[in-house]
Amino acid sequence: MEHIIKNDIDIIINNRKNTPRTCVCFYFGIDEAEKISGTYALFAKLLLQGTKNKDSKTLAKELENNCIDVSIKTKQDYLKVSFLFLNEDFNLAMDYAKDILLNSTFEEFEKEKFKMKGEIKADLDNPRVLASDAFIKRLFKGHHYSNTASKTLEEIDKIQIGDIIETHKKILNSRKVLSITGDIEDTNKLVDFFAKNFDFMKSFNVNSQIQRLEDFIPKNGKCEVLKIAKDDLNQAQLFQGFIVPNVDSNLYPKISVMNNILGSSGLSSRLFVELRDKQGLAYTVRSSYETLYKSAIFSFYIATEPKNIRKSLDGFMEELTKLANIKPSQEELMGAKENITGKLEYFSQTNSQLASIEGYNYLMGLGLNYSEKFINMINEVTEDDICEAAKLILEKNSLICALAPQKYLNF
Repeated sequence: MEHIIKNDIDIIINNRKNTPRTCVCFYFGIDEAEKISGTYALFAKLLLQGTKNKDSKTLAKELENNCIDVSIKTKQDYLKVSFLFLNEDFNLAMDYAKDILLNSTFEEFEKEKFKMKGEIKADLDNPRVLASDAFIKRLFKGHHYSNTASKTLEEIDKIQIGDIIETHKKILNSRKVLSITGDIEDTNKLVDFFAKNFDFMKSFNVNSQIQRLEDFIPKNGKCEVLKIAKDDLNQAQLFQGFIVPNVDSNLYPKISVMNNILGSSGLSSRLFVELRDKQGLAYTVRSSYETLYKSAIFSFYIATEPKNIRKSLDGFMEELTKLANIKPSQEELMGAKENITGKLEYFSQTNSQLASIEGYNYLMGLGLNYSEKFINMINEVTEDDICEAAKLILEKNSLICALAPQKYLNF
């Protein structure tokens, strides 16, 4: 793995010999909160809808005929545009990359906006998605991260073509990194190529205007409850979440292992065994730890019979309290560590996965080869660290979001 800066372009190169396909990921940091929810997401959708040189149908057909896979992903903190192609098609693929990133016309603006509204409405028909949306929207109220699907649906008609053009300018003037994984014959030649032809990938020293969220204060004490009535449900959708330290904290590996023991490791997790197998409260129950650039969420989720809402919430706290007060066994601790490192290894197999991981880690300020550092940190987590992580979460304010028939919301 190499990190080379030339012409102010950050380039990460992972040379994997004898692999037939190369992946190039273009990462752009989102450093300014969007004024209208959904602007960045709509911009991302429009990137592949035609350029000054090719209309959308021609572009799609040519990419398919040349076996060039293009994927675009936008999240709260970044935009990623990935190109995966046969090694011998490098120059061709990069011609398409430059054209798409610089010359998109956004001409299908109204069409894509209409499609996006339809997709959001379809997604929000899913009770779990609806509850999750409301949960995140309230948890991050007043912050850029609260721009959920439902908020986008409320505001999308306010987005004008000028907003998309302005977003394009912001993206090109953001923190950026190029991440490449493949069979690289000549590293210097590759770096010179990008330095000469992709000067728009110069990374700007931008101070992010996104506010760091350490915690949120509920209106009524330690736990705030958001209740949403939906009478046609057979299952209640229940979330409980806490804003916790993110990936740049020394608590990150501790919370990660604690989360694995508690509820993210599937059939072997404590929540699954206790709440599903022993108490029969749910088919689906889990915990999760989602890290963002300026915050992180630790949360519980269960889909259960509406009559079991209170019992489920008590079950969450009971299992978390057990971990705070009683050290896990060495066997359980080792199993959690192996589960985490095994998943990381599984999702670090292909050139596409590796380019994506390394680019993301670098953009988030974690440096080069962070995956190796993370594994080392995971292996150093002790039984006492698990108790520390659980206690930390118990001390945090929490938000409960329950979606259920009205008569079951009196809990």
